[in-house]
Amino acid sequence: MLKQVLSLLFSISVFVSCSYFGNKAKNEGIILVDTIVDFNTVDAFPLFPNCEHIPTREKQQICFQVEMSQHIYAALKEHQLNAKEIVNDTVLIKLRVDNFGKTSLSEIKISKKTEELFPHFDSLVKISLEKLPTLQPAIKRDMPVTTEFILPIVLIN
Repeated sequence: MLKQVLSLLFSISVFVSCSYFGNKAKNEGIILVDTIVDFNTVDAFPLFPNCEHIPTREKQQICFQVEMSQHIYAALKEHQLNAKEIVNDTVLIKLRVDNFGKTSLSEIKISKKTEELFPHFDSLVKISLEKLPTLQPAIKRDMPVTTEFILPIVLIN
C-alpha cells in the first residue's frame, strides 16, 4: 500500500512539475508586439536624393513637397500652357509613391473649364512624373511602404 501511495505521489509530482516547466518554456518565446498601427502616418516620407540629409520629419516633408512641385512646374513650363481665357484654378494631383520609390499618377481633380482649356494637362503631368528620379520610399516600422499624396497645382494666367 505504501508503494502505491508513493508511486501516486511521485506520479502527481512529475505531472505537475512537467506541466509547470512546459508553460514556462512556452512563455519565454513569446514576444510582445504592438498591434496598433496608424495607417494615416508614416515614420519617414519619400525622399528625393537631395532631401536625405535633412534631420527632422517635418522638414523632410516640406522638402519632398517643394521638390515635387518644382519638378512638375518645370515640366509644365517646358510645354508652355497657353490659354485663350484667363485661368485662375487649382488642380489637385493625387500622387502615389510605391514601396520601390516609383512615382505614378493616381488621380487628377480638375474643373471642366480648365480641362477644356488644357485638354492634355493629365498627360503632361504623367510625362513629368516619368522623368522623376527614383525616390527613397516612405518608411513605416522600418519597412518601405506605398504612400499617396495630394499636391495642389495653382494655375494662374
